[in-house]
Amino acid sequence: MAANTPTAGTSFINYSKYPINKFENDDDGSFNSLLQSCISQMNRDGFVSLPNFLLPDSVASLTACVLQLEKDGVGFYSTDSHNVFLDEEDDESDVSSFSDIHPRRIQLNSSKLIINAHDLLLSPKAPNLDDLFMSQPSILNFISSVMQTKLYPSTDPHGKFYANIFSEGDGLNYHFDRSEYSISLILQPSEKGGEFQFVPNSRKNVEGWDKMPLHLDDIVESFTPHSLEVKRPTLAAGDLYLFRGQNSLHRVSEISKGRRINIILTFNTKPESRLNQYTLQKFFGVS
Repeated sequence: MAANTPTAGTSFINYSKYPINKFENDDDGSFNSLLQSCISQMNRDGFVSLPNFLLPDSVASLTACVLQLEKDGVGFYSTDSHNVFLDEEDDESDVSSFSDIHPRRIQLNSSKLIINAHDLLLSPKAPNLDDLFMSQPSILNFISSVMQTKLYPSTDPHGKFYANIFSEGDGLNYHFDRSEYSISLILQPSEKGGEFQFVPNSRKNVEGWDKMPLHLDDIVESFTPHSLEVKRPTLAAGDLYLFRGQNSLHRVSEISKGRRINIILTFNTKPESRLNQYTLQKFFGVS
């Protein structure tokens, strides 16, 4: 695929199933019907999942691009430990009195290969994801309408969008995103492991913890008294999911068989938003 030659999203998105491009001319009501369904799902589950949002050929094309870039040696394999909030210990408060297992101090292990936006845009083998998704009026209008707040695409040169490749033994431990909202496009689920687990609207609860539970059963037990539930959606190739990652504790469990590949698109309520240096260094290898 030639570099920077997108087709305005028309050959990538399954518009026949998800008519998000009809937001200005919804004569048959199909856009509004989809929108109301997604708003209901967001209010009920804390996320929106759209199966087969990408066309099969789109999934195959994007997957082939990502794997070829990996083969060419493009990407950063992140193995650094991190805290739950993805910030330096002294970013927001004095945590010197906290224990080593406090959510702001505990160090959790994650590993994955990231191909960042800068490298994706430079590659002659990758489509322009800025044009295909980030600046598409249909995408921006749709997610803003679902979240019922105006959203802007991230302008971070490395983290506005990126591809993740999780191999066996890799995983992404518990954390809150630095970007407020994220779209994940699933290109390839793993055969075993690699489960996306998250707790909607859980940040205030975690901020009040004195210690960070590390096992899923303990996480579930910690949230149960607060009527919060660990969500574990089943996701397949071509699926889109949208959620508020900055407010929802989440992780990708360790891959035990196969590989998990996805593309992340990030959005915020303020224009010109960028990642902090802690996240850039830990996950993108940018100092």
